[in-house]
Order: sequence, then C-alpha cells, then structure tokens
Amino acid sequence: EIFNEVESEHSMNVEFYTRAYDAVIQGIRRHTNNYDMKYVGMALAYHNEFDWYRYFLNHSNHAPDIPLDMISYHFYAGAKSRTDPTAWESFFSQLDGFTFEVEQIEEIRKILSPETRTTIDELGVILPNDNTPGAPQFPMVYWNAAAALYAYAWARISRQGIDVVGHSQLVGYPELPDLQLQPQFPSVALLNWTTGEGTAKYWTTKLLIETVDIDNDQAVVTETTDLQGQNIFSQAFIGKNSRRWVLIINKRYANIDVFLPGCTGGRMQIINEASGFGPPTEVTLELSKITLSPFAVAVVHMPPDNRN
Repeated sequence: EIFNEVESEHSMNVEFYTRAYDAVIQGIRRHTNNYDMKYVGMALAYHNEFDWYRYFLNHSNHAPDIPLDMISYHFYAGAKSRTDPTAWESFFSQLDGFTFEVEQIEEIRKILSPETRTTIDELGVILPNDNTPGAPQFPMVYWNAAAALYAYAWARISRQGIDVVGHSQLVGYPELPDLQLQPQFPSVALLNWTTGEGTAKYWTTKLLIETVDIDNDQAVVTETTDLQGQNIFSQAFIGKNSRRWVLIINKRYANIDVFLPGCTGGRMQIINEASGFGPPTEVTLELSKITLSPFAVAVVHMPPDNRN
C-alpha cells in the first residue's frame, strides 16, 4: 500500500498523489527489477471523495505500464457515547450509508478500471475520546457491538464483490501509566491488551473465516418478518453437498427472539457477552426459537434437508 490516508495524514491532492504513486512503483522496479509485486493505492480516510476515484482509476492519468492492482479506503462508525450501549445501535445505520457510498465507488471503478480489486482494509469503530487519557472504560458488551458491526459489514459489502473487508489494529490500549503508555485507540483493538485473548471482534472474524467457503457458498434471498431490519440482520447461504447455514446478527441492545423454521437438530455457534474473550459457544438447537442477547452474532448450521 503506497501511503496511508493520503488526503488526511499527508495532505495530498489526487494529482500529486497519483504522481507519487507512480514514482514509488517506478523506483521499486528500477532498483529491484521486480515487476510481479502488487500495489494498493489511495487508502482514503474521508468519504464521498468521488473525484479521487475518477482521477486515480483513469489509466491515462498514470505513467505507462503503471498497474492499478488494488485500491483501498476506510470506514469507522462513531457514537454519541463511550459508555451507553444504546448509542451503539447507530453503528448499523452508519454502515448502511457507507454501503451506498461503496455502490457509487464501484460504479466508477467498473467503468474506468474493472480489473482493479478493492480492499476496505480499515473498518470498525472509534468511540468518543478514544485517545484521551483518563477516558472512561467502555463496558464489555462494546466488543459485541463492534463485532456485530463487522459481521454486518462483511455480509452487506461482500454482496457488492468487494474483495477484502479488514481491521486496522491488532492491539490498541487505554492509558497505561505503569508502562508509561498514552492511549492508542483501545476501541479499535482485536485483542485484550492485558491478556492477549481475542475480543468478540477477533472471534467473529475467525468464525466467518472458518465458516465461509468462498469458492462454493452462495448467498440466497433471505426473508424475515423484520422487514425494515431494525432488530436483526440475517443472511442464508447454501454450499456444496447441500450445506446450509445462516448468519444472524442482533443489531439492538436488547434480547431478541428469532424463529428459524427447520433449524431443530442443527448446530449454532454464538458470540455474545457471555462468551467473553473466548471462542463461540456451541449448542445443538432443540427448538426453532433462538434468543439472541444484545449485539450477538450467531452462525446456525442447518440440519440436513430430508426433503431432498
């Protein structure tokens, strides 16, 4: 990736950045003779900068033989409160707005440089006053809210053919006076900064990686009585050998009952506040009613369909 958040950290305009991007690649090739290396461009921090995409993805604005292998851009949800979990329900509507932005970027990319791939390589939440010494510690359920947002983002954005949806930081931390460390975006962390255990964000990411068969699973139309998607998000998948599974996300700071016909006898992996810094809890479903605690993320592996 050639520079990070170039319009923010480096205060570049698109014309200057495009020349710098080309020069970096030319310099690497000149000194290494490596023409196989792949490059990521832009890494934009701000939003609705469509002129950046129109200029950078136009091959005529680059030197000859400069590849546009991949572009990247970022998204962080925010909140009005660092400690009130009800404020975190807004994460999902913010992601909905970002999804519309992704659609517009994709329209530009497909016209100008359809071979260029996309990584949204920083996606998450930054809570208020995250780098302020002495800021109050957020409650444990925050990790579940952030994990639920990531799962929701993965499901929504992957529908548009985005290649990668990633995190930005393995370990962040609050102010640690004993170590003489100032805060480093603790709400962005994937791991517990004291023990190294995975947060719900880590375990949700791992669950998706291990569940999804990228080459064979197909998302299918998924109907729900929550027509506006105010409470839950669900997405069903079918795969090889009649494999069926459903991703269900609780978008609320409340217990939500979900009825999933045909799930009895299936297996559910669930990440919620009770699973803490541990792996998903696994249960065999004995009823079609599933109760999801606040911001829970569940993967339901459906039993074999005996009708086939």
